[in-house]
Amino acid sequence: MIVVLLIIQSWTAYLDTSLQYIGLNQADLTFRNDYTVRDPYRFAIVDSLLSHPINASTFVTTLDSIFWNCSENYLIPHLCSWYGLRIRMKKTNFEEVCAHAAQDIVHAFSETPSELGDVVEELTTFSPDLTTSIDEDKARERHQDSLVQYMKENAATVDYERLFQAGVNLLFAATHYEVWLNDISLQGPYRMPGVEGTILYSANYEWGDIVIGDTGANHYTQEFTVVIDLGGDDVYSCKEPDMISIIIDKAGDDQYIGGDHTIGAGVWAVSIVIDEQGDDSYKAGSYSLGCGVFGIGILIDKTGNDTYFGDTFTQGAGGFGIGVLKDGTGNDVYEGALYAQGFASTYGIGILGDETGNDMFIIREKYIDEIRYLDHYLSLSQGFAMGFRPDLSAGIGMLLDRAGNDYYLGDIFAQGSSYWYGIGGIVESGGNDTYVAYQYAQGAGTHITIGVLVDKAGNDNYVSKGVSQGCGHDLALGMLLDHAGDDSYVAFDLSQGAGNANGIGILIDEKGDDSYSVKRSHNTQGYGNFRREYGSVGVLIDIRGDDIYRNGENSCVWTSGKYGVGMDYE
Repeated sequence: MIVVLLIIQSWTAYLDTSLQYIGLNQADLTFRNDYTVRDPYRFAIVDSLLSHPINASTFVTTLDSIFWNCSENYLIPHLCSWYGLRIRMKKTNFEEVCAHAAQDIVHAFSETPSELGDVVEELTTFSPDLTTSIDEDKARERHQDSLVQYMKENAATVDYERLFQAGVNLLFAATHYEVWLNDISLQGPYRMPGVEGTILYSANYEWGDIVIGDTGANHYTQEFTVVIDLGGDDVYSCKEPDMISIIIDKAGDDQYIGGDHTIGAGVWAVSIVIDEQGDDSYKAGSYSLGCGVFGIGILIDKTGNDTYFGDTFTQGAGGFGIGVLKDGTGNDVYEGALYAQGFASTYGIGILGDETGNDMFIIREKYIDEIRYLDHYLSLSQGFAMGFRPDLSAGIGMLLDRAGNDYYLGDIFAQGSSYWYGIGGIVESGGNDTYVAYQYAQGAGTHITIGVLVDKAGNDNYVSKGVSQGCGHDLALGMLLDHAGDDSYVAFDLSQGAGNANGIGILIDEKGDDSYSVKRSHNTQGYGNFRREYGSVGVLIDIRGDDIYRNGENSCVWTSGKYGVGMDYE
């Protein structure tokens, strides 16, 4: 008896037992890799997880552990390894790092056509699916196809190794700036153009300029390559310079105000913002707040109750580059509109990580989802990855929250979901959390991709309409794994462990007294249909607790169709 109990402690063992009721085992849960020609920008880990989709939860939780347990300096080289690049930190003094980085960035784009930037921004105005019969939309679809083809042919002209090497070296220099600061002689206080307030040091170099502000309240209005501010309630309202931008603020309740391409915007560049203390406000437009597009964008806020406001491609977003927003302590508010809060497009990695506090992650209603609804809005955010079907794969988009009672609000495509050969995920490590979305959300994969939501602890609430809560649609995996807590799941249809169009949908709740509510019982709570001459798989498993279902009950097994199963192990 003891041996048996030890064997079945892992939820994967319970999955094995459940699959036996529909004549399957874990080896049957896989997808072929020959549905389409592999584009050159797909991450190898995506192919690996599509072959072994049950490993997806291990992948996202391992990434979560790496993110929180290693410094930013070692995180970025690790992310670069998924590109197949081996990036090493070259430890020299601050000025030399900046000089070498400028040379690397120039070299990285020496063969790249300038039109590529315009193509990137135009592509991000498109919905992820254009399949209507309206002539205008057909013309728009043809235009999108031409843009995608241009991207496919020209994005490889970037030397990503030199570009990312510059980013890694600059981040190391920025996080060790005090070593350089101790070696220079401060000159101030005095005033200079572009700064309202007083500074202690300034210097001009071939690659840019450095300004060191004093502990008073300063307002920076001019583009400086490097700003180091020693304290005070400061305002940053300047545009970012080309190639390199570094802002380090040691203390104070600061305001960062900008439009598009500002505040940690690594767009054809490397941009780093590090704020060490204070209740800070970040307000920008699109391509901002830890955004990497053909570059690396990093925003790190270590303490304080902070607010982040952006529009599109923001708050930890990457496409052909790496974007990271990392927040330490405090009760924070994040608000975006599209491609935000841990988002990845093609060849991109986007991560939003929040360590502690009761936080709000809001995607506001701005961009109408014309393809599906006229009264709902595209989110494409909150641990979401999107490719351009069928030519360009998605990247890796993650939202990682370590503690606190958090609130997530999205609409269409959000909260640990993905579209077309990518990985989208949320890992929530603690707190009583609430997830609200409408469709394609909360552990949902659509069209040959991986979407995962892992919540490790707390009494959580999940609310959606459909294609959510562990739903895989069209040769994709959607997984929701909740480890502990008294949880509530509310959906309308095609959710709570549902596989559709040869997808795999899995919802597993390990501990707690849980409630599963649905409107339609025929395609929820362990549902799999038969399509294209083989099956879709849907699995709902609840391992412990006194639970309430629409389709099943405690201590029983139920099936739906040929490959749908629900099982309560109490």
